[in-house]
Amino acid sequence: MRNLHCIFGIIGAFCLLSNCTVQQSYLTGSHCDGKCTYLRMGVGRAKSYTILGLGGQNSDNLIFLAKNNLYRTYPLKKSEFYDNFIVNIRHTYLPLIKRTVITIRADIVTNDIVDSDQAFSSSYYEYLGYPTVGYFGIDLADSVVFVRSGQLRKGIVIELSNKNATVMITKNGLEKFISLPQKQLFALENEKLEDECHCEAGQVIEVSASSGEEPKIVKIVGLQKDRALLSITQRNKTIYRIKNFAELHR
Repeated sequence: MRNLHCIFGIIGAFCLLSNCTVQQSYLTGSHCDGKCTYLRMGVGRAKSYTILGLGGQNSDNLIFLAKNNLYRTYPLKKSEFYDNFIVNIRHTYLPLIKRTVITIRADIVTNDIVDSDQAFSSSYYEYLGYPTVGYFGIDLADSVVFVRSGQLRKGIVIELSNKNATVMITKNGLEKFISLPQKQLFALENEKLEDECHCEAGQVIEVSASSGEEPKIVKIVGLQKDRALLSITQRNKTIYRIKNFAELHR
C-alpha cells in the first residue's frame, strides 16, 4: 500500500510539472421497477483550483456542491425521483495548478403511467443531442443490413449523425463497431418504411424460371427511404441490387 501511494505521488508530481488529466467515474444502481418513464437527464457541476497544493476544496465538498447544483437546477415534482446517478471526478494538472471538476448526472423518472409506448420522453431525446431518425429513414436501434465485399452483413444502429451511423455487429461472440454512410444501410423491421413501401423485409417478390434453367428468386432484404435492397438468387449465386419503391410495384 505504501508503494502504491508513492507511485500516485510520483504521477501527481509529474503532472503538476507537465499537463495531464486523471479521471474516475462511479455509477449507482437503478431503483426503477421496470415501469418507469424517463423524463429527462439532470446535470450538476462543481469545480475547484489549487496552486501548488494550496486552496481549493476536497472531493467530498465538491460532490456535495455538484449534487446541490443538480437539485437546484433540476427540481423534482412530487411524482418524480432521481435514478442512475453517475459521478465523474476529473483532475486536470497544469503546470503548478490542479483543476478538479465534479460532474453528477442523474435520470429524472416517474412511476406515473404515461400514455405512450416509449420509455423515454421527447425532452429526454432532445437532451441526447443527435437525431433519432436519419435522412434515409433509419432509426436508432434499428436492425439493419448492408453489403460489404459482396456479402450481406447484419448489425444494430447505436448512433446517428447527419450522414453516418455507427453499427454494432457481432462475430464469433465478439462485438465490433463500424462507421458507415447511412445510405448503405437498409432496415429489417421499420414499420414506417414498411408502410411507405407497402412491403417488408424478407418478402419474396418474384420467382421465375426459363426452360431448363434454375429458378430466379428475388427477395426484399432491407428498406430505406424510397428504396429497397433486393437479393437475386439463381444457381446458388446471390447478387444484390437497389430499387426504388415505385419500381417494385410495376
